Amino acid sequence: MGDKLARIFEYRVLYAKQRELQIPLTRAEQERLVELRGDLPDHVPSADDRDLPTLLKNPLPAQFVAGGRFGSGTLRNGSAIGLAIVMSEEPPALGERLILHVQEPVEALEYTFPCRVIARVVKGVPSMGVVFEGVPSQTRAMGRTSGVWSHDGHDGSNGHEDDEPEITFQDEDDTTKVSRTGF
Repeated sequence: MGDKLARIFEYRVLYAKQRELQIPLTRAEQERLVELRGDLPDHVPSADDRDLPTLLKNPLPAQFVAGGRFGSGTLRNGSAIGLAIVMSEEPPALGERLILHVQEPVEALEYTFPCRVIARVVKGVPSMGVVFEGVPSQTRAMGRTSGVWSHDGHDGSNGHEDDEPEITFQDEDDTTKVSRTGF
């Protein structure tokens, strides 16, 4: 599943670079854009198990911010131009712009897509279809800047439980700092 979302992301980055940011693509980027365009469906999908070319093998959790509210759902289908999200509540209004965050736990990535709602289902199982707008982004979940405690034996300690924990973080100058605490 992560592969399909990664390909959609790569396509959207190249597309936005060329069309929206007006930055010329290299020859390799142009070839990759054409290849991805041929691999990915070219319609905004609906949240439908029968739309096999757009169906994600493993649905992913998704959160969005739209119109001053937060919402969540499950990403079910994806294409070169949009996504379909099943929701537990009523979806945002047609035409509403939103920022969609999708977590890919296997690769520990979070994708962020600026979108606009172009389809919504309010009877039965609520869902929405969104079209991409703008430049997407990708961040590594639990990365070096997350402040996560680490004790895997690779930090210079001998791996005993009585060793002091180590916290790794980056300061405002983007300098990596290590702090040993004495709790």
